Amino acid sequence: MIQTPRLQLLPCTLQHFESLLQGNDTLADLLGISVPEGWTEYPEMVLVAYDKLRNDPSMLGWFFYLVIHREDKRLIGAGGFKGKPNHQGLVEMGYEITADYREQGLGSEMAQALVRFAFGHSYVKKVIAHTEEEYNASVKILQKAGMRFVGTVKNKENEDLWEWEVTREQYQEQQNTVQKL
Repeated sequence: MIQTPRLQLLPCTLQHFESLLQGNDTLADLLGISVPEGWTEYPEMVLVAYDKLRNDPSMLGWFFYLVIHREDKRLIGAGGFKGKPNHQGLVEMGYEITADYREQGLGSEMAQALVRFAFGHSYVKKVIAHTEEEYNASVKILQKAGMRFVGTVKNKENEDLWEWEVTREQYQEQQNTVQKL
């Protein structure tokens, strides 16, 4: 579990996925939180993520997190990584916050926590993320998390995306600068 001042990022276990597949109320009862309709814009990912974790249990912690607003005790999104770091120490992160909780700095809080978690593992050398090819809220979140624009890449559908990254060295430099302030 990853804690921030306002969020709890709970690694989604097989039990959590199975509860979700039975319905939001089942997960809500299991975790003692509220799980509103529309907490994710990508409900189809729940089944895909469940299958991936079932096939590779070692992905737990490097995959799908439930994002819970601590004070409200409410599921407000999902985030995490698109898998374990590769042999070069690269890991890709992604995240979403439900519309009712946007523009409150929660996306930045989550992204910063995910980057901190990744670099808490000595074998992680770089964290990357992708956004649509436009200056939007996701871009601002990544910039606040210390990520830098790398360039344009093609996704599986041959669409252009912007790629962002932060290396371990850049992250450590940023942390040293913050500590000096």
